[in-house]
Amino acid sequence: MKFNFLLAIVVLMLGFSSCVDPNVNLSTDSSDGIKPIYINSSLAKTINYEPPIDIIRLGKIYTKTPFIYVNELSKGVHVIDNTDPNNPNRIGFINIPGNQDISIKGNYLYANNMTDLVTIDITDLNNLQVVSRLENLYEEEELNYPVNYNGYFECVDESKGMVVGWETAFLTDPKCYR
Repeated sequence: MKFNFLLAIVVLMLGFSSCVDPNVNLSTDSSDGIKPIYINSSLAKTINYEPPIDIIRLGKIYTKTPFIYVNELSKGVHVIDNTDPNNPNRIGFINIPGNQDISIKGNYLYANNMTDLVTIDITDLNNLQVVSRLENLYEEEELNYPVNYNGYFECVDESKGMVVGWETAFLTDPKCYR
């Protein structure tokens, strides 16, 4: 009885292991994957207000009349004037390198900036003020691995700077997999 049970488990395991998609390239010579986007460490903690940029990778959305704040993953926050809801107008971008999450309470925008949590006074968008910074709240190691990703990726080379995000790429001989 025990032998039959073990034999059935082995047969099932062999059956599942043969369920590989023939279109998936398992060779590590080359593969689709992602690679890190680097920023010079001296620029990593610089936060400023800039002209609008294209919206590519959306994150959270917050409203604070008359504005809408839209998180752009790894880059910062889009500012949209919603005075006329039928004609919203992108008016600027708050550049926050490595930003993944935001929250707003009153006149303060809370955001991660690489490994730090920053509080930014948004009362006057043309004169943003970082009013506090909790340094090293997030592990730098977390930046060196892609979040919610499974597959090949280019290993981080710390000599190129700090990782601020990830982008899709065709990789030659990738060494890292998650």
